[in-house]
Amino acid sequence: MVLLMHFIPALAFVVLGITSPATSSPLEKRGPSCQEIVIPVTIDAQNAIIHPTIDFGSLFGLLSSVITLIFSVPVRDDYNIAGRYCEPEVDIPSRRNTLQLLAHPATYDRNYWSGGGYPGFGYDGDRYSWVSYASRQGYPTFAFDRLGNGNSSKPDGVAVVQMPAQAATVHEIIKLARAGPAGNSPFPRAFNKIIHVGCSMGSLMANVLNVEYPTDVDATILTGFSKQWVTVIPGFTLTAGLLPAQLVQPSHSLPLRYLQASSESGVEYLLFYGPPGVNYDPAFIHQDYEKRGTLTVGEAASSALIPTAHRYTGSVFVMTGQQDVVFCGSFGFQGGGPGNCGVGAYSILAQTQTLYPHASNYSWYAVPNSGYCWEHQYSAQGGFEIAHDWLAGRGY
Repeated sequence: MVLLMHFIPALAFVVLGITSPATSSPLEKRGPSCQEIVIPVTIDAQNAIIHPTIDFGSLFGLLSSVITLIFSVPVRDDYNIAGRYCEPEVDIPSRRNTLQLLAHPATYDRNYWSGGGYPGFGYDGDRYSWVSYASRQGYPTFAFDRLGNGNSSKPDGVAVVQMPAQAATVHEIIKLARAGPAGNSPFPRAFNKIIHVGCSMGSLMANVLNVEYPTDVDATILTGFSKQWVTVIPGFTLTAGLLPAQLVQPSHSLPLRYLQASSESGVEYLLFYGPPGVNYDPAFIHQDYEKRGTLTVGEAASSALIPTAHRYTGSVFVMTGQQDVVFCGSFGFQGGGPGNCGVGAYSILAQTQTLYPHASNYSWYAVPNSGYCWEHQYSAQGGFEIAHDWLAGRGY
């Protein structure tokens, strides 16, 4: 296996100071030091047979199609997964070997986790950068483009790019991260703790990873997530104006069954909770839309019904915007008002614990005044702090 890696010299960062091994104070640098990596993986997954003309615009049609899905179609092939590995600017010895894997939502790529650009160069600097916040807390990160997204391989959008295949690619990445250089890994050392952080489709994929490979990760943070979302898919499809990407942006030459949003106002309603200028920056949201990626038919159909991770015993933290339209009770039609995750033991997020009956710890937090993509709202820094406080409280 040949691993492709290159460093970005123009964005390299310099070590400003080094303390002696005897001191307990951290080693401080200016910003995370990042490398762009392409990881070849060979996967073995069980996908479902999904009809390419599945009806996402009708709840009845969707349910009648996905309720009978049987995941028994073998997918064995080689793919390339692109990502960005970042060493933290603060060296905390207890966190050197703890890696955060960051899985982006639908229609985004690895840059979701750094404000839409390279760490330190995203919109408004580091305001919306999980990577930069984690760097200051001493965590290495690997933000990657899920199979079918960004610079990763883009195979068939129905037969291949499904949740099981995506989870299988991450399973292979985790094996390399735990092996370190001795295992022909692109990572600089062997990591003994893995934290998987997802948003939306990235969280749905992380959940499948915990179902299929329950010992892969030590802790899971699921943002933009709850125990169900199938009821919003028809409204989401219509409100976002999901169309074949070949029609929306023909110059991109994407394969069939890759979908792309065609309604900016619809996307703004679905992904963010306003009012604009109060809870989010409309200029940033416009930039998000202009840079939008895709969603495949296979991803949506294979994630419609969320499985229970019976064998997973790690820690779980669910963080979803209180007004999330997608995962908190809305039907996703524009003008239908915000979502409502509820409060207390009977809230949607509290009840999502049923997906993790044997987790060593299940916690949840509704991010106030926020929607589906809270990491790109003004609540981002507060949410990042809550997430990392939870990790520290769990000993990570």
